[in-house]
Amino acid sequence: MKKILTFILVLVSATVFFSCEKHDDGIDDTNYGPIKVTKVFQHNVTAVKELDPAEGARLGTMIRLEGENFLGIKKIVCNGSSAYINPNLLTSTSVIFRIPSRNTDNSETPTGEDCEEALRDKIIISSTGNDDYAYSFHIMGTAPSIEAISHCIPNEGSWVTVKGSSLKGVSKVVFYNDLDEAVAETEGIRNEDAKGKNFQFQTPAFPADYEGGYIIAETSNGKAASPNYFYRVKNIFLSKFYSEEADGYAQKYNPNSTHDSYYAWGSGTTGNLPDSETYPDIFANNTDAFPVAGDGPKNPEIFRAMPVPGTKIPVIALADNGKHSADGGACISRACFNSDACSGRALGFAQNMASGVELFNSATSIDKLCFQFEYFIPSKWDSGRIAVTFVDAGIEWMANYHPWTSDPDHFKNGMTEWETATIPLNQFPNFVGQTYGFILKNTIAGVNGDYACQGMIAFYNDECDGKAAREMTDFVMYWNNLRVVPMVTPELEEDEE
Repeated sequence: MKKILTFILVLVSATVFFSCEKHDDGIDDTNYGPIKVTKVFQHNVTAVKELDPAEGARLGTMIRLEGENFLGIKKIVCNGSSAYINPNLLTSTSVIFRIPSRNTDNSETPTGEDCEEALRDKIIISSTGNDDYAYSFHIMGTAPSIEAISHCIPNEGSWVTVKGSSLKGVSKVVFYNDLDEAVAETEGIRNEDAKGKNFQFQTPAFPADYEGGYIIAETSNGKAASPNYFYRVKNIFLSKFYSEEADGYAQKYNPNSTHDSYYAWGSGTTGNLPDSETYPDIFANNTDAFPVAGDGPKNPEIFRAMPVPGTKIPVIALADNGKHSADGGACISRACFNSDACSGRALGFAQNMASGVELFNSATSIDKLCFQFEYFIPSKWDSGRIAVTFVDAGIEWMANYHPWTSDPDHFKNGMTEWETATIPLNQFPNFVGQTYGFILKNTIAGVNGDYACQGMIAFYNDECDGKAAREMTDFVMYWNNLRVVPMVTPELEEDEE
């Protein structure tokens, strides 16, 4: 009996104690005070950081709200999606939760213009005895990224397409040099894709001393930087052309010009290849080489055609046990970047390794470099590939470029403007794991000291990625501005999640 009386006394005492505690805190079970948020913090494994509501946070970010009267919270909604509330992380002055990436129906939490205006950038808190409390807080989607720029040496005023992901609400594009200094910007933005996959910017005027760098797109989901391969005019090692008299054309070799290049030969169905400066008569009636419609990037002052316009291209059988055809009789035409190794002429691109500050040298990893050139294909492209090699010694020294296989709609009616082809050097099988010095050595001396062509570009009409080849009567590619450029994407300061 004594034990029972003691238990009852303790229970009553505890009830009185907790009742007094609630009374002292001014908390009522049925009528909590109004919610108020005063601060927001981001929580992650390594740090806690106060957030600016205007800058906000991304979907999936763990945040802590600080304020008043939180014990009555029943529901938290971010951009229309309900957040999970762990009662162990809820006190009268704070609540910790993760901004939901998906709603209860498993649909992705909308951001930006995808979210209806009444819910956009709002954390709405429902609590006992109070009206819903709406706190303005910028909620961003996944981090944006830039995967490609359609033209990397555009003329002023032309519109350039940027491709990537989460590129929504683009406000402007800023252009940076190699010293990470902003040198120009444009608010000329249009044609933003609803899914954030691409948009266009209008090229501004650049300072006279601008030698290239990278761009940063400012979006509603944060900032995205491109690789630093933009506007590398100084790295061009070929922009003019000439041939030997033995090829049937007058020789125009100029050993003092790093942008000139000895053109060794053509092959296959074409013989030699014409350029617009030396043989303007060939291009006079080919107005498709000079796209005038639209406001995208236009042709370079000088460019070459491959094959000769009007050439019929037969279907070429596969070689090498069903792989892409090796070079030789299978290519419809060739174009050497520079002289063959045995001629002893200087290697053009070895003289163009720096732009303002040192960009790369012989010790630079291949993973940080790429090969670029401008090209334009006005006819349907649905067969074959462009092959590039720095060492004329088989397909292991060759990289293939055939964007029509992954984006057939872009090429089914012909291109409408000039674009930039970007080929990472680590796509050449024998370059993987090597340095730039490895390319220089083998391009100049050849493999094991054997003959080597110092670079080649060719189109092959053969099976590509399982797509059957077809005979083509109207295919022609115009091209110029060959260059080796850096390819490193700057790391932007980003909140840890």
